[in-house]
Amino acid sequence: MRVLAPALLCAALGFTAAPARAAKPVPYTAVVEQIETGPVIRAVINRQLRHVEIKFRDLSEWEAVYPPGGQARLQLLLHRRHIRVLFASRPAARARAPVHHHLRYIAAALLVAVAAAGSLAIIWNRRARRRRAASAQPPAA
Repeated sequence: MRVLAPALLCAALGFTAAPARAAKPVPYTAVVEQIETGPVIRAVINRQLRHVEIKFRDLSEWEAVYPPGGQARLQLLLHRRHIRVLFASRPAARARAPVHHHLRYIAAALLVAVAAAGSLAIIWNRRARRRRAASAQPPAA
C-alpha cells in the first residue's frame, strides 16, 4: 500500500500537468499581420538569427524568420501597439586564458607562513622578557 500511494499520486500529477507547447512556425507576413491587428502580448527578437517570436493572450506562440532589414519595421509596429519587446541575449563569452588557482594557494601559504613566524617571534620575545625579569629579581629570603 505504501508503494501504491506515491505511484498513484505521481500518475495523477503526470496526467493533469499541461504539456508545454512549442512555438508554431509561421510565415513572416502572418506574424506582421498579427502584430498589426492581433491580440499579441509580447515579442522576442533574436538579432543573430533574424528570428521573431510573438506570444498571444491565450499564451500560444508563433515564430518566424524576418528578412534582412526587417527588424526596424518590426520594432516600429510593436512600439505603435505598445507591445512589450524582449531581445534574446548573446551567449556569454568564454574565458580566453585558464585561471591559475595554484598561484592563489602559494600566496595563501606564504601569508600563513609569515603570520606563523610573526606569532612565534612575539611568543619568543615575551618568554625572553619574562626570563630577564625573573633573573633580575633578587631571590626571596
